[in-house]
Amino acid sequence: MGIIDRTRKALWAKSGNRCILCRIELVQEVENSKSNLIIGQECHIVSEKEKGPRANPNYKGDYDEYNNLMLLCANDHKRIDDLTEIYTTEKLVLLKKNHEIWVRTTLEKDVTAFANDQENVKSLPLVKSGKQLIDIINGVHMSEFNNEELKTIEEAEKVGNLFDLLKDYIDILEDMRMTDIAKLGIELNEEIAELKQMGFSVFGTKRHIKMKGANFKDMGTLETASIVIVRVDNPSIVSDFLIAKFANKMNFGI
Repeated sequence: MGIIDRTRKALWAKSGNRCILCRIELVQEVENSKSNLIIGQECHIVSEKEKGPRANPNYKGDYDEYNNLMLLCANDHKRIDDLTEIYTTEKLVLLKKNHEIWVRTTLEKDVTAFANDQENVKSLPLVKSGKQLIDIINGVHMSEFNNEELKTIEEAEKVGNLFDLLKDYIDILEDMRMTDIAKLGIELNEEIAELKQMGFSVFGTKRHIKMKGANFKDMGTLETASIVIVRVDNPSIVSDFLIAKFANKMNFGI
């Protein structure tokens, strides 16, 4: 069947784009090139081949499921498959678990720790309050809102309502009285709580988007509010963070 996209997203997100053994970055920038060097490999802990590394005829799971996969650089992939007496199934499962704990604790200390500027992958913190949303939209020049695919009219209305509410206040927030801002925070608290009841989480941050004009002329950067709403079981969620890929520029003209 092969590794499905949802499993692949979870694997890369929860590994922080790092090799589980040596922790080298698995997608690397190449100087003077628009392309990246991908040295990461999606590896099986238990091989599905009869005589493969750590093969187990009694294994009952799906060989391509998340629990049987880990991310390694090419060198360490060869290492674990050549030295199976050292890198047993039990040891690899433990190494993977410890690595994912390291990723989560590192993100808690530095939200940018696993960002990739070339691929424009960013880590967005979980938004838990209306005040957090107000801090994100305050003073920005642009907004970039996104959500995963919605299934019902009710979901579309609820997600769209929050985005519309934020857009309405971006331009006037700096001129509002403190009392009105506090009331807005309470209203946003209610919106976040209702989304949570529907199975959604809100993630967001301020970031800078590069602007390109006609003939790709550099127009500088604009501070932007990036807010994403996803289901609570989205595979790109790592603890209280969403590792997401964004467009890295906005083009105007031709």
